[in-house]
Amino acid sequence: MANKVEQKITVLITPIVEKRDKLLWDLSYTREGGQKVLRILLDKPNHESITMTDLTDFTQEVNELLDTTDPDPIPEPYLLDISSPGADRPLIKPWHFKWAQESEEEVLISLFVAKNGQKKWQGNISSLTDDGLVLATEADELVLNFDEIAKAVLNIQF
Repeated sequence: MANKVEQKITVLITPIVEKRDKLLWDLSYTREGGQKVLRILLDKPNHESITMTDLTDFTQEVNELLDTTDPDPIPEPYLLDISSPGADRPLIKPWHFKWAQESEEEVLISLFVAKNGQKKWQGNISSLTDDGLVLATEADELVLNFDEIAKAVLNIQF
């Protein structure tokens, strides 16, 4: 569940995201190492790679918006970090898993509690439901609920 600052910033930047035809992968406002960090992960739709120019232009527009919005949505000092989700992007929201399924990329999944004797699984997402997914592994298919998943990322081989 997003906190109030995350909700406010999402509402503020959504028009910029849409105008620039980008994909808001994730947004978080957390405390890291003693300071507040507003982290925005931005990508292009349709599995295209975002460029540094895209990120720079977006950062400038968001920075200006946040500096001129009254009342200030974040009145305390914070670090603004806008970047790509990366090749090994985190899969957090159900639509992230749909995106991974469409890309046909293999995923790495860590579970909170072992299933079939292990906590780490890799494979391709063969199907999705509202509550979870079916992971096609080398050995078999594994049915997982989203609430069983501690961490999931794309398994990118370089």
